[in-house]
Order: sequence, then C-alpha cells, then structure tokens
Amino acid sequence: MTTPAAGSAPTCPRHPDRVAYVRCQRCERPACPECQRPAAVGVLCVDCLKEAQAQARPIRSRLGFTMTAGPPIATYVLMGVNIALFVVGPMLIGPAWEGYLGLWPGYTAEFGALYADVGNEWYRWITAGFVQFSWIHLGFNMLALWQLGTVLEPALGRMNFLLLYFGSLLGSSAGVMLLADSGVHGGASGAIFGLIAAYGIILKRLNLPVTQILVIAAIFIGGPMIGLLSGVSWEGHLGGAVVGAAIMLLLFRNVDKREAALRR
Repeated sequence: MTTPAAGSAPTCPRHPDRVAYVRCQRCERPACPECQRPAAVGVLCVDCLKEAQAQARPIRSRLGFTMTAGPPIATYVLMGVNIALFVVGPMLIGPAWEGYLGLWPGYTAEFGALYADVGNEWYRWITAGFVQFSWIHLGFNMLALWQLGTVLEPALGRMNFLLLYFGSLLGSSAGVMLLADSGVHGGASGAIFGLIAAYGIILKRLNLPVTQILVIAAIFIGGPMIGLLSGVSWEGHLGGAVVGAAIMLLLFRNVDKREAALRR
C-alpha cells in the first residue's frame, strides 16, 4: 500500500484510481462508494466490516442455539424440492414415478419387474420423503413445513434444523420398513411429524401452551378421517416423531452442557 503525497486527493486503498473523501470510522482509511458499508454510526470499509463480523459473538436464541440470520432458506429449499419433484416426476420418470422413489416394505414378487430390487435401493429411504401422492397431500405437507420451518430454522440454526429434518425423515423410513407390511409409502409428513414432536418439546421446555402444535398435528391426523387423504402411513409418522423428539432432546442436552461449562 502506498501513502498519497501530501496535498494530493485521498484514494481508496482497494481502488487506487478512485478518489475517496469518505473515511472508515474504524481504520480512518478512505473508502470509495463501492467499498463503503453503512454502520450504526458512520461508514465502515469492507475490510473492517469483515473483521468486525468475525469478532462478533454469535446471537443465541432463547433456546440456547446460535440463530440463523435472514430468511429460512433451508425451509424454502425443502419446499421447492418437494414441489418441483411433484411437477417434474411424472414427466421424467412416468405416471408411476411414486413407485420408483417410494418405500416398499414387505416387498414380494407380486409387484412385478416394474419395481425390481426395491428392497436393495438405499436411496429410497431419502427420496420417499419427497414423494407426494396428490395435490392435497402436497398442499397439507407444504403448509405444515412452512409453518414449522419458518419458526424452527431461525431458532435452532440452519444446520440443527436440517439435522432434525433429515434425521426425522430417516426415522420415518425406518418406521415404515420395520412396522408396515405392504404398499408404497412416501411423503414429507414423516419428517414433519419429527418437527412437530420437536416443537412440542420446545414449548414444554419454555413452559408455553401446546395448543398451536396440537392444531397442526390434528390437521394431519384428522385429514384422513374427513376423506381428504387416504392410505396414511402411521408407521412413518410414528418413526419420524420418535426420532425427531430424540434429536431435539439431544440438542438440548448439548445446550445444557455448554451452559453448565460456562457457569463453572
């Protein structure tokens, strides 16, 4: 870095060809408009802003987790994948696309060569969680995912939220393979029931009423009873809820350990 000669116009250190009369409030170096970043008081340069962000302490939620700033991107991506697969699945795979991506517990030869080797395809444990069987099925699941994800993702942090979601998804698949005996199973509701169970534990920990989460659960349980959905996989719901609750309890255990260590 060169120092401008006395009496010459100040230039931006990152762009020496640009005259800059605005100075960073932290390092007092000139900063051109491209390198200026608004701060609480005055302007910071790009370098000082990065340094300040690196030194800033993480913001923790009431639950003790590092919060995720900005929109709940992971939730929106999960919704986008579910919707996109429902639209393009029949185009890319065919009208029986659910059978190619769903889970087939108790698979026997009666299903024919169309779904051959379904018992050996491990990826179905994941893809089954993105298979929706109708527009109503998709709509109910995406509404619940939006309601829960926009609350849980910022509060838990993006990585913890994804751990909870995909852990619940795998738990749902395990419940299907262990407890169900026939048919093709799929849907995001298994993972969503994991989010519901986790949300219930959060409300209990905060000593808050669980009315809201009971309403969301009732939508999934009551839907089949009024004829909106059929063939509900209770095995997947149970597996997702059990694993989701277990993951949430483990996350809280880690928070409690960290806070206990800080108090020593």
